[in-house]
Amino acid sequence: MRPGGKFTAPQQSEACICASRRASAWQSALSLLQEAWNVDLEPTVECYSHTIRACSHHEIASKLRAELKHWGAAPDHVARFHTTPMMKWARELKQYGCAVKSEINWQGGPVPKPPEGTQPGCWLLPNQDGVALEIAARQRELREAGWRIISVEPHVVSTLRNKASMLEYAKEKGIGASTPRCFGTAGEAEYPCILKPELGTFGKDTHVVRSEEEVDRLTRGEGLAPKWVLQELVPGRLEYSITLLVLKGVVVDYVNTLYEYDGEEYVWPFVKEVRHEYVSVPQAHLDVMRILLSEFSGICCLGYKLRGDGSLCIFEVNPRIGGDLVFECPKPRARALFEKLDAMFDERI
Repeated sequence: MRPGGKFTAPQQSEACICASRRASAWQSALSLLQEAWNVDLEPTVECYSHTIRACSHHEIASKLRAELKHWGAAPDHVARFHTTPMMKWARELKQYGCAVKSEINWQGGPVPKPPEGTQPGCWLLPNQDGVALEIAARQRELREAGWRIISVEPHVVSTLRNKASMLEYAKEKGIGASTPRCFGTAGEAEYPCILKPELGTFGKDTHVVRSEEEVDRLTRGEGLAPKWVLQELVPGRLEYSITLLVLKGVVVDYVNTLYEYDGEEYVWPFVKEVRHEYVSVPQAHLDVMRILLSEFSGICCLGYKLRGDGSLCIFEVNPRIGGDLVFECPKPRARALFEKLDAMFDERI
């Protein structure tokens, strides 16, 4: 281990975990396994084997066995898919069992070549909105560098990721009623409502606002356009996040997660999750999503709620891989989605 107690090689993590097992120190073995992931040093099967044996009398052992099982009978170390930029997703992605990696930290600038240990024709997939736009704009360069890229026009990505332009785009497509009502000024708004930046993720700078004065304070008196969007708040504890694999509006696959939170009026992540479950989507709702994504190809995630009358309200489109797919989706379902991408998509389409 290097100074400060960090692993620098797989052999070190394996030896330390083995020593903990022999000393019957199961908590130490478990901590060392987590530390290996924390420093981006992928634990070996042997690391897991030692940890499972050390924890054999504890419930965690069965969870580790299940995790290891998701790797597959013969874990493939040759990457078939890379997501960028680099995220702390290695442990979750490993469980897909189809060689998905998050080891490239490209967000623009010089085009990277596929790193060593990457299968020829490896897919490069965005996990941030800005990178999705960068990949769409530089498809040719990335293909010439050896990557497979899903073909989508940059203006489509730019439109969908922008909270204001997405609403206008939906109106043009005739599905404006399936998105939040948008207010041009704070004076015409119906409170409470949602104030959010046109561009942004993870709920940053998004607020439930209850008065014109509050909007004025948060926008520093500068008004809404071009930075802010003021839109309808749909109350209720239930919210959906759906990941879709789309080919020019055709929904190839999807995984939908229903979340229940502990508040009626909230902005995620400033609310406590009560539960989540995996649910199907009515065909009528999928038809609306298909229209909204009619010019899009790739993986995207949509956030939506149902109004009191049961009507659909899509409030966000993220044209990239999202955390719901990584952390909440059952690993076999995620694997199936990636395998469909690899089998069904032609990068030239």
